[in-house]
Amino acid sequence: MRGLIPFDGLFGDTVLDDFFDNTPVSYAEYKSLPKVDIEDCKDHYEVTCDMPGFAKDEIHVTYENGVLSIAAKKETSEDGKEHNYIRKERTSTTFQRQFAVKDIEESKISASLNDGVLKIELPKKDMSLPKSGHRIEIG
Repeated sequence: MRGLIPFDGLFGDTVLDDFFDNTPVSYAEYKSLPKVDIEDCKDHYEVTCDMPGFAKDEIHVTYENGVLSIAAKKETSEDGKEHNYIRKERTSTTFQRQFAVKDIEESKISASLNDGVLKIELPKKDMSLPKSGHRIEIG
């Protein structure tokens, strides 16, 4: 039904969205996650994630055991004043996304946040180097 409505109503979603929207809850939650692109740039992977409204200190990026994790938590502060909202959508939110990305040079990973776009550069390990094996003696 969303595709047939030319705009999202006066204040965003239309009144009919919940009535005609029979998408599973898991997909509805998925739609609200930040969108991520992962590009293979030969010597590194570049991850681009839309993070509008998040500050650097609200975003946490980790790489462990071949898994890149991007998490964010935004708290809306209550100022103690009484408000008369017509619509309130800005609430506290948290999310986490994880991606399996193998053979990364962990010590050279870099990230930046600019204009609401998070960019993470994951340098690949040099796989052309011969692997130094370890001989195991059988006793």
